[in-house]
Amino acid sequence: MINKHKRIFILGDSGRGKTTFAEKLSKQTGIQHYSTDDFFWKVKFSTPNDREKSIKEISHIYDKNEWIMEGGTRHLILKGLEKADVIYYLQFKNILFQYYFLIKRNLKRKNENFTDLFNLLKHITKKKYKKSYGNHLPRLQELLEPYENKVVRLSSMKEINQCVESMEANGSNTTI
Repeated sequence: MINKHKRIFILGDSGRGKTTFAEKLSKQTGIQHYSTDDFFWKVKFSTPNDREKSIKEISHIYDKNEWIMEGGTRHLILKGLEKADVIYYLQFKNILFQYYFLIKRNLKRKNENFTDLFNLLKHITKKKYKKSYGNHLPRLQELLEPYENKVVRLSSMKEINQCVESMEANGSNTTI
């Protein structure tokens, strides 16, 4: 089924391929993509932005007719989930794949160091297993429940690539 989605949300935890997928979709559709990280951080990965200011800034994007947003920061995704035409949820089953992609990404980025990587791996491990970490926050799956009719789940890089290839073959946005 071919759909002309103009407001696309890509959701998932760190290392799932959100940015790569967003870049591919943006190139394919000509729609500008954004990251919730760009609104969350005042200084990337070191100084958070004021919470209310970041919500206000990202809301301006969600009010536009077309956008691709990727991220998973809970307080910044709520309005986007509501306004999205389609939500791609990148949900790999094995945390080892997540570790692999995060290590691979870290090695490619010049602005990240081993300490950053270690802290991120620790963060996602605690988050995954909820070891007294973020227990007050709803899981992404819970946030998606009201929007199940527009959620497309992709559980591997192979499925992500197949989705993009299908779009390229059809010259349009398509769901798998």
